[in-house]
Amino acid sequence: MEYQRTPEFTDDDTPAGLLHEHRTKAGVWGRIVLLEGNLRYCLEDGSARAWILSPARPAWIPPDLPHRVEFLGPARFYVSFWR
Repeated sequence: MEYQRTPEFTDDDTPAGLLHEHRTKAGVWGRIVLLEGNLRYCLEDGSARAWILSPARPAWIPPDLPHRVEFLGPARFYVSFWR
């Protein structure tokens, strides 16, 4: 069940912490939801896996998995948190 949601972010006001390695808390899933544009969702677990996200392709973030996002141009998104 979703219990919290960030404000909407753009390439102009995204917190710097989201652009560098970070994690959700243990037991908490995140969901990156794009409203406009594209982001690259990158795992920072040594696997070098990455996905291009779009409004049609959100991403689930497993608990405690190191990750970051990269902008691929203008975009607008939010992150929701689930338990």
